[in-house]
Amino acid sequence: MDKGIYTALGSIKADRVKQGNSIHDVANVSTIGFKKAFEASVSTFRVDVPGTMTSRYFRTADYLGKVNLEPGTRISTDNDLDIFIEGKGVMGVFSASGELAFTRRGDLRIDSEGRLINGENKIISSEDGGEISLEPGYLYKISNTGVIYGSNPEEEVAEDIEFGRILLRDASNVSLVKMADGLFKVEGEPPGDFTGGENQIFVTDRALEGSSVKTFDILAQMIELERSYEMKINIVKTLSELGESSNSLMRVT
Repeated sequence: MDKGIYTALGSIKADRVKQGNSIHDVANVSTIGFKKAFEASVSTFRVDVPGTMTSRYFRTADYLGKVNLEPGTRISTDNDLDIFIEGKGVMGVFSASGELAFTRRGDLRIDSEGRLINGENKIISSEDGGEISLEPGYLYKISNTGVIYGSNPEEEVAEDIEFGRILLRDASNVSLVKMADGLFKVEGEPPGDFTGGENQIFVTDRALEGSSVKTFDILAQMIELERSYEMKINIVKTLSELGESSNSLMRVT
């Protein structure tokens, strides 16, 4: 009986991990550039029964925050600084601690200090590893390779000035994981730059990427997990009752 109970409990733990991830996804269904990040890693552990020579090996699932770069919906905007990152590209930003990390969130704007930031107030990194400083009041446009040009509207013949190039990397050849702040880094490596793939990463201006979470799929998955959880709890109860019945029969005998 104990084999069945431990197996059912291990499966229940895996379902709880999946359920928690589904709740997190639903909470971010409207977050710009949000990426699903879930993968179950199966591990085996040994359980010894005290006072006996009996031991059991059971498998359980643990959560890994691997980023799924499947693109979300494209949303057209009127903001010259908004960008949609094509393919499996990611954009460099600086975390709160100043470390270089990556994101797909492209709702860009200028902060009070003239720095280019996104909707999460993360400072955007330039190709050379520094910040990108812009002039308030200028008219801006972003090329498909991430170069930012600006012009002074007060000049009669305004010439485009290059202010910097956004750090873009091709993540098709690496495995990215989410950190606690929601930014990406290469799995098994400290936060920082990485050698991307050979694909040129392009951006589309005046557009944003919506969340990659599909509401109906997540809700259907949550219903399925709830039913699976109830079924496995009933299995544990049934096995426990069978164990008690067997012990009673042995005492009578």
